[in-house]
Amino acid sequence: MATELKATPPQQDTPTSRFKQCLRERLRLARELAALRARFAAVVDDYERVIRTMQALAPSLHVDAGTVAHPTSPDWGPSALIAFADGHFLKHEQEAIDLILRKLP
Repeated sequence: MATELKATPPQQDTPTSRFKQCLRERLRLARELAALRARFAAVVDDYERVIRTMQALAPSLHVDAGTVAHPTSPDWGPSALIAFADGHFLKHEQEAIDLILRKLP
C-alpha cells in the first residue's frame, strides 16, 4: 500500500494570514514584556535592599548617610529607576560609588 503525501499549498500572503501572524507576534511580545517586568521588579528589589544595607552600615564606617542616598526619591517608586536607568544614571552611580570608596577607611 503506497502512502500518498499530500502536498501542502504554499502559505499565501493574504491579509488574513498576515493578521494572524501579527496576533502570534503580539502574544510573543506580550510574554517577553511580562518576563522583562518580572525581572525588572526583582532587580529593583535587590537594588533597594543594597541601598538600605549601605545606609545601615554607613555610620559605622564614618560615611555620611547622604553619600549613600537613593539616586532618585524612594517615594517615586520603581518607575523612577526605569525612567532614569540610562547612561546618566549609570555614570552617576559610578561616580557615587567612587566617592564612597575614596571615603572608606
